[in-house]
Amino acid sequence: MAKYGNENMRKTQDFMMNSAENEYLTIGSVIKVVDIHKDTYKGTVRSFDLSSKILSIETPSPSVAQLSDIYFFNLDYVANIVTLEEKQGPAEPLPHVNVTKIAQRLAEQERDRQKQKSYIGVGVSPEGQRLMNTISKTISDCRWHNHDIVVLGEVTIKPPYGPKDIECVDGSKARPHIKKIVEKHCEEEAKKGRGNSSQR
Repeated sequence: MAKYGNENMRKTQDFMMNSAENEYLTIGSVIKVVDIHKDTYKGTVRSFDLSSKILSIETPSPSVAQLSDIYFFNLDYVANIVTLEEKQGPAEPLPHVNVTKIAQRLAEQERDRQKQKSYIGVGVSPEGQRLMNTISKTISDCRWHNHDIVVLGEVTIKPPYGPKDIECVDGSKARPHIKKIVEKHCEEEAKKGRGNSSQR
């Protein structure tokens, strides 16, 4: 194990300027990373690319047994790197990476990001936006139509967004459920001093 001395703590800028030190971060070595915010991370080096200034380390997951967390660092935002245990012998084979699954997750995240953007109204009141935020937590099928909130394509909530401002298409069975959500939301708003008489 490397000693905890100044010789093992290298300024990231100096490290990147010296290409002869490419072998400093050996795959499989245990290191400590201190970022520019003085947050500290300890883990095993899993990847390192000096040209792109990207480093990744693996640490045991604190919440799920037998799983690991992977942290990626841009070396421009790393203050110091300390080698705690140098990897001896040949590097361990890297685990298989399911590129297809990663691509699927990225696509899902992008769809979710676009969905979240659709929940943000343009020119709507803060009261209306807060109600939309509440509804969208449990019902994804909701959208803005001008200043009205449309839920499940059947229920419309008009300003000022109280229980009395709910309109439904004929035969809709969703109204009682949506009304309960609106009523509970208005109660919570009133507790925070943000309710008004038109919402009750």
